[in-house]
Amino acid sequence: MTGSWTRTIAVLAVLIALAAILSGLAYSGRFGDLRYANIPLVHPWPAQGYTFNDLDPGNRTDVISAAEAAKVRSDLLADGKVEIDAYAHGLTDPLSQADTGRALARAAQGVIANNHAGFYEMAGSQLDSVVVGRLADPNDSSIQWCVVERGVSNLAFVAQATGATVRSESFKFEGRFWLIKVGDRYLIADVEIRRLS
Repeated sequence: MTGSWTRTIAVLAVLIALAAILSGLAYSGRFGDLRYANIPLVHPWPAQGYTFNDLDPGNRTDVISAAEAAKVRSDLLADGKVEIDAYAHGLTDPLSQADTGRALARAAQGVIANNHAGFYEMAGSQLDSVVVGRLADPNDSSIQWCVVERGVSNLAFVAQATGATVRSESFKFEGRFWLIKVGDRYLIADVEIRRLS
């Protein structure tokens, strides 16, 4: 009989503690946060197929589709290859397969400036990190998908007439690339590159 009373008191103590916690959350206005609590098997958060938006750290309510984020990343890497090839051959036409809007205008101006100077630009990067998420473009808040890359960029400027390297440079960078869906793929719509060293 003593054992059942002990169990009853223990259960009551747990229920009282739970009621106190719930009352405290309700009183503080944080009761709604339970919607975003990760309780395995009962209420996993984020839901399957979603992940936290790494560009909005600390906000447990901001989740993104993992599949869409993977597509944004994949398309950016493909877009980057198109840009590198266009710069390496001094061509502006292929850029429309990778860029749109401000990014297209900026990339085309870069290729044209290189052609006027008489050289091709060969580029390569070693990426330390690639983070995909939602972050409004400061120039157009309707563009939300962003990829932040950090790494080292290596550039070589090659004379178009002789094929000789005119100069080369290497620097650490942080690049923010905003992408927008055009048809079935994401194109680079805006770019912000910061040299870190």
